[in-house]
Amino acid sequence: DRLISIIEKYKVSPSLINLEITETASIHTRTVLESNMKKLIEYGFTFSLDDFGKGESNLMYMVQMPVSIVKLDYDMSKAFFNSDKARHVVRAVVNMAHKMNMKLVAEGIETKYEMDHISKEGIDYIQGYYYAKPLPQMEFLNFIYGKMKHTNVG
Repeated sequence: DRLISIIEKYKVSPSLINLEITETASIHTRTVLESNMKKLIEYGFTFSLDDFGKGESNLMYMVQMPVSIVKLDYDMSKAFFNSDKARHVVRAVVNMAHKMNMKLVAEGIETKYEMDHISKEGIDYIQGYYYAKPLPQMEFLNFIYGKMKHTNVG
C-alpha cells in the first residue's frame, strides 16, 4: 500500500517499475510475498527474480513465482565463459525462460568480449561494468541524460 501511495503521489506509472526479489527472500516469507506481488502486479508493476543460479537456485521459482524477468547471477554469467557445463545451463535457462515468455538479464558483464558473446545466446538485457559502474544519484542522472542525447530519446 505504501509503494502504491508513493507512485500515485508522484504520478509515476507502475509499468515503469520492475521490482527485484531474491530466491532466499521468498523462501522465508513466501505467502506474504506472493500476496503482495499479486496486488502489485494487478496494479501494473513487474517483478524480476534476482540472483538466479546462486546458492539454492530452484527451477520451481521460475514456475511458481509471478516474475517476468530472470536475472542470471554474476557467478553464473562468469561461469558461462569458463565452463562447458555452465554454458549448457545458461542456454537451457534462456530456452526455458523464453518459452515461458520471460526475459533474461545477465549480470556482471564487464568487457566487450563478454557482452558480444553472452548477447549471442539470446540474453535480453545485459547488466554490468561494461556499461557503467554503480553511480551516485546525480552522476547517474547525468549519465542517463548523456545517453539520451546520443540516441535522440527524450
